[in-house]
Amino acid sequence: ISTNACRKFHRDAVTARLICTYRGSATQIGNASNDQDPHIIKQIPSGTPILLRGTLWSEHPYSHLVHRSPPIEGTGENRLLLVIDTAESPHDPI
Repeated sequence: ISTNACRKFHRDAVTARLICTYRGSATQIGNASNDQDPHIIKQIPSGTPILLRGTLWSEHPYSHLVHRSPPIEGTGENRLLLVIDTAESPHDPI
C-alpha cells in the first residue's frame, strides 16, 4: 500500500477482521463515540496482529474501537498489510 487508503477512522462492515502490518507504518486505533475521531490515537507496532470486531458482530455490534491506515501518501513509504476476515456461510445467521 502506498496511498492513503482507509485514512479515516472507521469500523469495518464484517463480523471480525484480523489485521497485521508487516512493513511500514502500522494500523492506528482509538476509542471514539458518536462517530467522531478519537482524541487519543495509538499505533500498533509493525508485526503485531490485531483482531477487530466489525459492525456485523451479532452481540453488541457497536464498538467504540475504531481504526485507520496511517496517512502515508507522498512520503515514499510502502506498507505490506495482511487482512483476514471471518469465513461466513451464506446459510449461517449473522
